[in-house]
Amino acid sequence: MAKLIPSGVVNLPNFAELQYNLNERERQKQLQFDEWSAQFDKKAGTYLDGDREAVQTAYTGVEKALKDLARDPDSPELRRKVREANASYNEVAGTAQFLADNYRQQWSAYNSNPDQFDLGGKNAVELFDSERSTKRDANQIMSLASNPFTLMPKYKYEMRSPDQIAKEMVPIFDRLKKDFVKKDGTVDQDKAEAWAREYLMANQTDPNELRNAIVFEGVSQGKIGRNGQITSRADLDIIDKEQFAPIAEGLGINFNDKTVRSFMSLIPERDVSAYEKGVSDQKLALEYAKLGAKQRESKYFGIDPAPYVQKVGDRNIASGFMIPIDFAPVKSKGGQIVKFGKLNGEPYVIENVKVERIDGEGNQFDAFQEKGRRATSSDLSLLRSATDGLSDTYFKALPSSQVQRRSAAQAEASGQFDVTGAIEALGLNEEQAPQDGEVWSSEMFGESQFAAPKVPTISGFTIIDQK
Repeated sequence: MAKLIPSGVVNLPNFAELQYNLNERERQKQLQFDEWSAQFDKKAGTYLDGDREAVQTAYTGVEKALKDLARDPDSPELRRKVREANASYNEVAGTAQFLADNYRQQWSAYNSNPDQFDLGGKNAVELFDSERSTKRDANQIMSLASNPFTLMPKYKYEMRSPDQIAKEMVPIFDRLKKDFVKKDGTVDQDKAEAWAREYLMANQTDPNELRNAIVFEGVSQGKIGRNGQITSRADLDIIDKEQFAPIAEGLGINFNDKTVRSFMSLIPERDVSAYEKGVSDQKLALEYAKLGAKQRESKYFGIDPAPYVQKVGDRNIASGFMIPIDFAPVKSKGGQIVKFGKLNGEPYVIENVKVERIDGEGNQFDAFQEKGRRATSSDLSLLRSATDGLSDTYFKALPSSQVQRRSAAQAEASGQFDVTGAIEALGLNEEQAPQDGEVWSSEMFGESQFAAPKVPTISGFTIIDQK
């Protein structure tokens, strides 16, 4: 039986339009994918040579995940893998960038001040080249995040020298000095030395003080440290070893011997009598009265003269009074003037000068030492300029030398004199009065006070005319 076919037009689909719409949807999906994946682009960075490969490998993982996702952009699982790969890459790349920045900072710091770093004997260029070029994988890079390449600063260990400790002992001794002065006015040197040794023994019951003594002397003898310095903690560890104990004991003894010798050179061989100090104070007061406001405001105004004995070995070669200006030394041709005054009636300066020393290993290093010498016209000019003229005031007021003692027999042979009248004539009180057996130097009083015929003659004392 034949089929009936309805009459009319049959509508066929628009395949071109369908293809266009399909392509448009794909294009939109691709645009959305490209926009989303753009956040996972490779980041620019300047990495160390040895880290570049590990950073590139981490980014290759991101590219692979993105390719997988491109085949199925709507897959949540593939999107998760892209995010994980990118997070891993960012962590490696960020740490590698941090290490590179830190490396450049260390290099800049070293170039600016190489002496402040301890390279442990290694060549700096080799050390930096090794850090820059050594290859590391991602795990090794990440492990350095909390411990990056860092140059160790030179180890600083503050040591106090025998001279420093001796200077600290002097004010303590001064408070007790009256217990060490013998009847003839001299300081009992044996008793003072014994006190100094007992003080050091007591002081070194503090482990830090004992350690200081051992380390300082060990460095001085080249048995500890390098090139006359403590450069690392390892330099100190040696003194804690059992086999070092006998050496440490000897170093402590040597340090104490040096300290005692320094201390004994700082204390006077005789006490400054009330008379002697009174004369000095009186003359300074008279000179101060002549000074202007500018000089009174000077940092060098009002310094108390201190007795000073210059020695060569155990022999005294000069004595007198010095003005200590350690707090503000005056630069001189030979070093820095830290004291000035009169020794044996002559102007003297004490300089802190640089001297070359050689440690136990034959290495040369610089040290500082106080040296005394007769003042030159240049020294006097430098002092005058630096102190606003106060140095001249001190030189004028200082006694030529310390008071010397005479025997009782010499005192008895000197005749009689009204002691009370002499004290009044000189403007001294009873406490400042000279003691039996003393010999006076004319410069201690000022020559004007001895103009004839007013020169007093005191029983037991002789005025020495040094003109």
